[in-house]
Amino acid sequence: MKKITALILVLMMVLSCFATASFAAEEAPVEDEPVDETTVRAYTYDENTAHSPSVWLNTFDEDGNCTGTDYVIFNCAAALKGIGLPEVYAGKSVNLTDCDVRFELFKFDTDAEKTLGTTPLFSTDVYFDGDRKDLPYFTFSEPLPAGQYLFRITQLTGIREDGEKPYSVLPINEMKYSESQLEFDQRGPFVFFIDCEKTEGVTDYFLKLGGKEEAIDIQPEKTIIARGSGGAHPLFEYAIVTPEVPDGQVLFSLALVEAPTWCNANGDSDIMFEVYKWTGDYEESLMGDILCTGEIFNHADNSNLTMKFGTAMRYGHRYLLVIYRSNNGAIGYYEGVPDIPDGWEFYEGSVQLEYGPSLKVAYALVGDLGPEPTPQPTAEPTQAPTEAPATEPPAVTDAPAPTEAVKTEAPKDNEDDKKDDNKKDGNSSLVPIIIIGVCVAAVIAAVIVILVAKKKKK
Repeated sequence: MKKITALILVLMMVLSCFATASFAAEEAPVEDEPVDETTVRAYTYDENTAHSPSVWLNTFDEDGNCTGTDYVIFNCAAALKGIGLPEVYAGKSVNLTDCDVRFELFKFDTDAEKTLGTTPLFSTDVYFDGDRKDLPYFTFSEPLPAGQYLFRITQLTGIREDGEKPYSVLPINEMKYSESQLEFDQRGPFVFFIDCEKTEGVTDYFLKLGGKEEAIDIQPEKTIIARGSGGAHPLFEYAIVTPEVPDGQVLFSLALVEAPTWCNANGDSDIMFEVYKWTGDYEESLMGDILCTGEIFNHADNSNLTMKFGTAMRYGHRYLLVIYRSNNGAIGYYEGVPDIPDGWEFYEGSVQLEYGPSLKVAYALVGDLGPEPTPQPTAEPTQAPTEAPATEPPAVTDAPAPTEAVKTEAPKDNEDDKKDDNKKDGNSSLVPIIIIGVCVAAVIAAVIVILVAKKKKK
């Protein structure tokens, strides 16, 4: 009888071990990384920091068709197996703004316009019926050869008959790469990742773009002033004074983050800009030489308004950047957080403001540029465009409503949940060891019981 009891005990313990192992396998967290040891996932961003959905694709023409699209050009160092985004923020079916979004991959050819005229290597439409994270990344039937590609994302759904405007928004974060390695359309930069074949000797799977071998080393763009809660302001004559540019560097570009046009669809949300050395006085600075000038046409609503200066803003000086609205279309900037970093100043006309815009800048390493160009004869004071803008500052009712602003906020991850997940991940590797140990102990105990029973019987 004791022998039967012992055998039953062994059988129960073994079955218990299998049940526990089965349960542990079901509860094991799904790996976010590729499990294939021959694959490397390369991120354009810090994957451990939160994303913000900020690249809006919901712009429409006069007929209500969506014109929202964005692309990125990249050059990978090894065979390409897949590509994806960490999240896409999109319409919710409950408010009838659900929409279709198209994802396409092209082999790059000379320039973006020519490339987009070719047949995509990969194309698929995804229906979004709600705000969605962890978008499945797209894989290919066979790895694509190392080289330069263009990845495009386009919202397909236009304005509905009832006037509802479907939306889709791509995530942003601080990028690890500069424009010499990643080139975006005017709405970017959005974050993404690629899966490549693991290749011996390769440490960085993102290479410089063909034709982008810059004489200067452009650094990744960084946020100087984050977006605050002060809302949007229309732009007419707006000026920014920079801190002194560090030795061996130039201020390569500056961006007003997510600059709004209040959904202006008349195609003339344009600006022009001019750069002067800062003398300490607004009007006096405008009497100096124009060091750099440029124009931006048809700015897309809620995309970064990026101005590039090359090597004009060189080390050793502070600079005055003056931005004018050069047409009748509405355009503005979002107010940044109250804490303005040292050295930055902001003006509306010649009146200094107590707040600044949400702002990003990119510096470039140049070393010694040699002597500065010889100053030209003093120019006449630069006047604002003589024709007064016909468009008045957008009324409050035209600006994005508070309820819409809430939609643009990034979904917040609960920090406590993240900590719990980390604990689960850390302990999950111990589960098989514990299960095996319990099973072995059970078998040993059962054998001892049988041996004792036999001894007593003898």
